[in-house]
Amino acid sequence: MADLLPTPYELEVPDLSLIPDEPPAAILYQHKVKMRTAVRTLWDHREIIYTLAERDFRAQYKQATLGVMWAVLSPVATLVIFVAVFSRVKQFPTQGIPYALYAFVGIMCWNFFASSLGNGGNSLLSNKALLAKTQFPRECFPLETMLVNALNTVISFIPLALLFVIFGRAPALATVWVPLFMLIEVLFAAGLTLAVSSTIIQMRDLQQVLPIIISLGIFVTPVIWPFSFIPTNFHLFGGTHLAHHWVGGITVNLQVVYGLLNPLGPVIASIRQTMLLGQAPSWAPLIAAVVGACGYLFFGYRIFKRFEVNFADIA
Repeated sequence: MADLLPTPYELEVPDLSLIPDEPPAAILYQHKVKMRTAVRTLWDHREIIYTLAERDFRAQYKQATLGVMWAVLSPVATLVIFVAVFSRVKQFPTQGIPYALYAFVGIMCWNFFASSLGNGGNSLLSNKALLAKTQFPRECFPLETMLVNALNTVISFIPLALLFVIFGRAPALATVWVPLFMLIEVLFAAGLTLAVSSTIIQMRDLQQVLPIIISLGIFVTPVIWPFSFIPTNFHLFGGTHLAHHWVGGITVNLQVVYGLLNPLGPVIASIRQTMLLGQAPSWAPLIAAVVGACGYLFFGYRIFKRFEVNFADIA
């Protein structure tokens, strides 16, 4: 009977030293997304952005006693602090505009950007329960937080209108350009928010560093101080120093360089020039801001789409 039983196979133990630590590079999954296809897919799912934004907007003030009034009180409280601390600083020329009105324009722009970056940067972690259960584009989460902050910014126009009445002023006719300037800020904020939100998933330390960066960012952005503090002609090297200025050599328009790196600066300056002073904006820094904002959006979206394949596993 023993001869009729099948002979068991011998277990072959392979040499573990021959097994590579990582799979060969040739078989690694390369996540490539066509940007045009990604944008079209995002547009097809725009209703999801509206739905998530409505959910978060309602939840934001649901348990608050004052409700939506906090969207008004928050920038007003910041304005009171700024006026108490900086209104008497003579080094801040406002060209005849009351400092409260001058500063509130910058506060509105900054609050939208800072809230979009702060809340949108953590939006993927806040919605990690949905990442593994849904199939719609992941960029809907950062973008819907921006939409919520945009609604709060629109509400904050109420105290701005009251400031115009208090100081007996009216917006200049050139205010019609303001929506275009705000679009530049939206592009800049969207690109940076998409990049930061996808990077936080990979590097959790950034979640702790981000509030510090945002807190310091208000001091390097012309919210408190005027954009004119940045020189248009900064001498690098060469030339001759005559009569307190340089002749020849190489000079750089630092406002243009600043506009490329931080498009929010020319945006705030342009809104002040058009809405409060009725003047044409400084076109060179503004064009630089457009180029910078588009660059941030393009590369920020590419970074987001490159990392999104790992969101559900890492989060």
